[in-house]
Order: sequence, then C-alpha cells, then structure tokens
Amino acid sequence: MRRAASLLLLVLALVASACTGASETARIPGVRPGVALPPPSERPAAPDDVAPVLGADGEELGIGDFAGKVVVLNFWASWCGPCREEQPELNEAARELGDDVAFLGVALQESSEANALAHEREFDVPYPSLYDPANEYAARYKGVGPRSIPTTILIDRQGRVAARLFGSTNATEVTVLASMLAGEG
Repeated sequence: MRRAASLLLLVLALVASACTGASETARIPGVRPGVALPPPSERPAAPDDVAPVLGADGEELGIGDFAGKVVVLNFWASWCGPCREEQPELNEAARELGDDVAFLGVALQESSEANALAHEREFDVPYPSLYDPANEYAARYKGVGPRSIPTTILIDRQGRVAARLFGSTNATEVTVLASMLAGEG
C-alpha cells in the first residue's frame, strides 16, 4: 500500500512537470538521472529474434510474442552479484504491474542451464527467462553482454526500445517507466 502511494505521487509529479512545459530531458521522479523516454518516432525497433526458454525443452520466445504489451527485458546471470541483489526488486515490480506489462529475463554467459534454473528457483522468479549461454541473443541489443549486466531494457507496445537501464535497477524505477509506457496511446 505504501509503495503504491509512493508510485502514485511519482506519477502525479511527472504529469505535473509535463503540464508545466518541462523539457523532455527533465528528470523523471523515481528514475535515475539521465534516463528519459525519447519520443516514439525516435525509438529503434527491438530485435525480433527468439531464443530458447530456460528449462522449457525446446520452447522459444522473443519480443514478438508480447505484441501490444510493454516488455521489461532483464539481462542477468546467476554468478552476477548485482543481478542477484536486484532480482527481488524485479519480482516486486512484476507483481505491482501485473498483467499490464510483460517481463522476460535473459540468462546469459551461464556455465550450465542448471545454474540459471537454480537462480530462478532461489528467487522464485515469476516470469520466464531465455537461455543465452553464448550471448547471441544479448548481442542483438547494443551494449549488452556479460560485462554490462545487469541491464534492463524497456520496450514499448509497438516493439521499440524505449529505455536502457545499465546496472542495477529497483522496483520503483521499473514501475515508473513501465507505467509511463503503458499509458502511451
């Protein structure tokens, strides 16, 4: 309840700043400085590739499977300390946003699928992850790889990359950005 009230205040502050003619580079309350949502016409299309779903014996998913939804795409590894620290925050954001926003993880540079599955069990991850041990899927997203994780990319309803969060994120940051994208026409 307290988190929902804080989120509501952040969104109201954002709306108020938009109504006062603040520039597009104005800071978004609850979001790290320097992160802004470019106009939809300036957003590049997200890669429409698929990759195997972790632990799903041959099933594949990609951004195209979530057409019409905002997608929170998180790149992680079981051996990555900051990834482990942020996982509870991502779980919380997924719960708060519910079915309005899709979450998809990408486990990269894993020495074994068993390690990635153990991470998902340990943290009770409520959404699927792709298995990308050779970083082939991650490489399609500029700047994403084993040296830049955790990274979270937000994709708008039209399948365009709207925001990139390099480094750890938190539930508030993800929820604010995803809610803004979900509110776009």
